[in-house]
Amino acid sequence: MARGITSLVVSALIAGTSAFQSSWTQRAVSPSRVAMPRRSILAPTMMAPTDEALLDTGAGGRGGMFTSSNPEDRRIVPADKTGKETFKVVYVVLESQYQASMSKAAMSINSKQKGVAVEVVGYLLEELRDEGNLAKFKADVETANVFIGSLIFVQELAEKVVEVVEPMRDKLDAVVVFPSMPEVMRLNKVGSFTMANLGQSKSIVADFMKSKKKQDGSSFEEGMLKLLRTLPKVL
Repeated sequence: MARGITSLVVSALIAGTSAFQSSWTQRAVSPSRVAMPRRSILAPTMMAPTDEALLDTGAGGRGGMFTSSNPEDRRIVPADKTGKETFKVVYVVLESQYQASMSKAAMSINSKQKGVAVEVVGYLLEELRDEGNLAKFKADVETANVFIGSLIFVQELAEKVVEVVEPMRDKLDAVVVFPSMPEVMRLNKVGSFTMANLGQSKSIVADFMKSKKKQDGSSFEEGMLKLLRTLPKVL
């Protein structure tokens, strides 16, 4: 029974995360806005000022752009748990715009689903550079039922996520990780599905990523993040 309800909660939350991609690919255009000529895909791609400001992955930089934000602002606790099976979901996403869909999905479950309530708390990837936030993240994962991660491509932060989640993996009812570093993807498990053996066999893509990382160092990670943010605009 509990496993079935957990699957329902995970499915609803994953459905809510469709906004992760739509926030990139669906930009509302006002009819009154003057049409601009389409840029050639060969022209240099300029990131929005907000995205440029968010891209700070170097250990010697500002130390992360979200370390002054508060994950507690994203915590959703059901107002009424009476007679309801309660689950706790912890998630880590790349940027703040992505967490809105998670919050909306959680509030929808709490208001519409009978017999089920969900507590949700989210962390932005760069927040994990802060030791205080990392300690909170660890405490939340230790009491969670489900962990969700998305777009975790910064090596040092991926290692922090694995360090916290991996010891709790068997205890968690489900771990759902969208495209991320291989070591984070290996945490995936939903029912009998697991990706624990990811990377055990020879992979051309994995070998390419490893060789590029050795050649380019941190610039490769920054390039991956720029690609993730700009590719949908080109498409």
